[in-house]
Amino acid sequence: MKLKFWIGITISLICLFLVFRGIDFAKVFEAMKSVNYLFIVVSIILQLATIWLRAERWKYLLMPVKPLTFKHLVPATMIGFMANNILPARAGEFIRAYVIGKKEHISKTSAFATIVIERVFDMMTMLGFLLVVILTMKFPENLNGGGISNLLSESALEKIGLVSALFVFGLLAFLILFKELPNQTTQFITTICKPLPTSLAHKALEFVNSFRGGLRVLDTRSHIFWVIFWSLAVWFTAILAGWSVLRAFNLHLSFLAAMFINVIIAFSAALPSSPGYVGPFHAAVSAGVLFFLPTLDKSTVAGIAIIFHLSCIVPITLAGLYYLWKENMSIAEIQRVEQGEEAILADQNADSPNTL
Repeated sequence: MKLKFWIGITISLICLFLVFRGIDFAKVFEAMKSVNYLFIVVSIILQLATIWLRAERWKYLLMPVKPLTFKHLVPATMIGFMANNILPARAGEFIRAYVIGKKEHISKTSAFATIVIERVFDMMTMLGFLLVVILTMKFPENLNGGGISNLLSESALEKIGLVSALFVFGLLAFLILFKELPNQTTQFITTICKPLPTSLAHKALEFVNSFRGGLRVLDTRSHIFWVIFWSLAVWFTAILAGWSVLRAFNLHLSFLAAMFINVIIAFSAALPSSPGYVGPFHAAVSAGVLFFLPTLDKSTVAGIAIIFHLSCIVPITLAGLYYLWKENMSIAEIQRVEQGEEAILADQNADSPNTL
């Protein structure tokens, strides 16, 4: 297995150990049974809505490549997020590009470039929410939640935010330069590929040119406006979904608290982990809840983390499997994509008008 897979498994196990160390499993199940499932149903609907909103946002990112409708994009989006939940190494991003490329006959590499931009906007939105939290939330001087909750100090969050901002804006600057300086980047790729066989060098240049095609959304201000709008809609809906889970356990935390916990979850999802973000997700929820309610029993908090995770993962996974069946695809096919047996970014199915 790949090294990244085992690193992810190790991080997941460490996080699970931190969350479930010394807890009373009887209390965990008691907490899970006492939940108000009406709020869980609301959370599930909102979680599914985030995928529909992502599909609407993706429409604007893909528009310079090929105009597509919301209806075209929902299946690929849902399948991609389902794949993230059941396959290792965030394979769903590549699979999403593969599905839309295969279905709509567009450059898979260009489609993947739009997903990279999508992730940049996600990170920028989370950084904005983190800034709101830091500016408006009063942090306790001495955290006494214990364990991982003690990592959520104001200074620690400021450092995390600074490092994340440097990474995000550095990546954005790179993408802009990559798009605006086509001759220079092509020449650079040609130079570093000289030692390679001619066929491999040619494929590398094709990849670069096709990837650049997916960055054309950066030329259109109106598209950027709508990408920002739908990014905010995606994450506000996700926060409402998380807030509903907290209310399901009769935790009367504010919307700002739910935003804070959602930011922690988003950052935890960036860590390598097992499929479905098992471990880091639970640790993030536990840390967030204990930050606000340090006296809450840790066994109860573990139950909250389990239900929170299931409400996010299970509905999207089931919906993705439904769309996989509807699109006449199989788990075996997307596994071949994940394993590299399908040339996901080779653009075999791309129509020439849509590929630079």
